Amino acid sequence: MAEKMKRSGNSRSWRITYVKRRESVLKQPAELSMLYHIDVGLMMFSPTGQFTSFAHKGRLMKNDNNDIFLRYLDHNDEHEECVLYESLKRLKYEAEVLDKLGRYHALERKLADLNWKKNEAENKMRSYNPDMTKILTISEADLHQQFVMDAIRRIENCLSKRFHLQSQIMLT
Repeated sequence: MAEKMKRSGNSRSWRITYVKRRESVLKQPAELSMLYHIDVGLMMFSPTGQFTSFAHKGRLMKNDNNDIFLRYLDHNDEHEECVLYESLKRLKYEAEVLDKLGRYHALERKLADLNWKKNEAENKMRSYNPDMTKILTISEADLHQQFVMDAIRRIENCLSKRFHLQSQIMLT
């Protein structure tokens, strides 16, 4: 039974997996070429962008032009090359659009998060300086008073800790 292929979220593991599997992938066209006496060409780009090509004689070449790829281009008529080129150009454009869209959505999420934090801060500020016309009951006034008193206690505690720490530093 064939092993199921899964893509890891880790780019380092992609590179390691690519290096391990590259050799086995290159063996298959070599076997086809030898068994059936056919010309085989294979081009691959690693996750880091390194180019690897395989030619029908079983040679592994790096950045080398090979006649099998030129034969492919010569074999196709001009119209097919143009369609292939336009398809590749369109795919590249679509990939760029998707990348920009992803960045746009990330910025939208960040903006929403910042707006939420701003609203939270504004709500806290209202507690420090409440609109007196909106406090309608004594319990609401007591609640605001308690909030302000708690804030003052926290500030006093923070200041006394700082003062205590500074006096210890001065003594040493």
